[in-house]
Amino acid sequence: MKLRIGTRGSDLALWQARHIAALLAPERPCELVVLKTRGDLIDDVPLQSVEGKAFFTGEIERALLDGEVDLAVHSHKDLPTEMTPGLSIAAVPERASMRERLLIRPECWNEPGAFLPLARGAKVGTSSPRRAEQLALLRPDLAIADLRGNVPTRVKRLREGRYDAIVLAAAGLDRLDLDLSGLKDVELPLEWFVPAPAQGALAIQIREQDQELRALLERRLHRPECARAVAAERGLLARAGGGCNLPLGASVLGVGPYRAVVFLGADHPAPGARARWAAAEAGTPEAAADLAFAALLRGGTRHGPLAGLRVALCGSARATAELAARLSDLGADVGREELITFEQIPAPKLQEQAAGLVPGDALAVTSREAARRLGGLKLAPGVELAAVGQATAAELRAVGLEPTWIGEQGAAQLGRLLNCRPGATVLFPCAEETVGDLERELSARGVSVVNLPLYRTTTRPGATRMARPDVRIFLSPSSVRATRQFARDSDAARVITLGLRTQEACLSAGWTAECAADSHVESALALLAPRASAAPPPSDRTPSDRTPPDRPPSGATPRLRAPTPPRS
Repeated sequence: MKLRIGTRGSDLALWQARHIAALLAPERPCELVVLKTRGDLIDDVPLQSVEGKAFFTGEIERALLDGEVDLAVHSHKDLPTEMTPGLSIAAVPERASMRERLLIRPECWNEPGAFLPLARGAKVGTSSPRRAEQLALLRPDLAIADLRGNVPTRVKRLREGRYDAIVLAAAGLDRLDLDLSGLKDVELPLEWFVPAPAQGALAIQIREQDQELRALLERRLHRPECARAVAAERGLLARAGGGCNLPLGASVLGVGPYRAVVFLGADHPAPGARARWAAAEAGTPEAAADLAFAALLRGGTRHGPLAGLRVALCGSARATAELAARLSDLGADVGREELITFEQIPAPKLQEQAAGLVPGDALAVTSREAARRLGGLKLAPGVELAAVGQATAAELRAVGLEPTWIGEQGAAQLGRLLNCRPGATVLFPCAEETVGDLERELSARGVSVVNLPLYRTTTRPGATRMARPDVRIFLSPSSVRATRQFARDSDAARVITLGLRTQEACLSAGWTAECAADSHVESALALLAPRASAAPPPSDRTPSDRTPPDRPPSGATPRLRAPTPPRS
């Protein structure tokens, strides 16, 4: 008698069911019974907005309980953590790749992009909150958009230009062997793009009382080590109290010692919690998973794409805060060398000076500290507002001012960008000790620059320095000068500066430095970030269960059937 295998009708689900049928065929012929699930029928809204669980398994489980099929083949990650009464998992076959893959349209490929080779602001499609959280943590500039549909449909929508890139499970792409020609294919590192619990694994489900069938499935299909790792991963999902909408990633690797890598998104398990990674090793899969999860609940360990990197940040307390938070979230060990501070000085009547500007004049701001002191300032229509760097522009917006020009390479470049007529006036709120780059550039064109010192920079007494950092990042020329008072030589393997003027200060101090020219936090990260590389061709990516028949095996022709109404 043929075994009836219950399955969804997607290309991937059919591949998986046919694969299992082929493995069972030497002892028992099989036929496929195709059922539509709620997840298949509701494919035009984000899954997180749909109430309930078992989106992709409920109808198949009902058919199994009603005796309409003998076994069901599920993607293990689709199953709820609580088993339906009367059913059990009889076998977990050899697992395919756990990893995620990023498919990118060629025009959106950017090799130097931090962590991911994507152009800034790229639109990335995914229906998974877990993937969305990790994308946002790695690259806050990305636009994350909901993406539903089966695997071929998702790839088709990418080709149509609806998205710049999409994230998919490597196992599904490998099993279907889709044509990905013309797309960039990036395999994401598992250590910092953690997949869903049980990703790449199949679950063979039967009725609890079918012991003869259980013995057959265990003999032909079951891999105990794989099942144990999957159970440890899914155990964390159960402990976290979530389903497929919980932004939890978990993978257990190795065969003793075991290594567990986990991720949990922001506001879990309580509002205000930061998104974070953690990892741990132990002698059993369960112990490794438990230790990693405990570290996650404590706020995470120094794990993630920058794990183990010691980074010293040299600047003021305010200037280092944003970058320190980003680096810590990404796993780095951060030391904040707050060697400088700022003193308010008696300032001229700023608003009166600004009120004298007329259309064609400008106000130029080259530092975040000056921008912070401009709250409440009013400019007449037609007066330009220019800023150096995205960080300064962000501070201006924070006090209610929108820059019309943003230069990325220092005050001299900003002077060249400003299209001021000869005889125009540029008001320049600045530090007391500012250099004259802007004034020199504009004066040569007959533009008058009025300096308005608002603060002075001083060395902070008693500040400490991080011992033996791998990288030291200078956030301003004054931070370089303050450090020079403490040490003649840099004790870091690498020196990075935010902005060309800061790099010039390093060179004057005798230190070679790499430069994030646009003074942006994410540009500094791009110099530090490891990068995911293009995946090998499919022939080099052979998953352990990759023995699929291209067509249904003999006796395993799909048979369509309408979904069974819910049991009362």
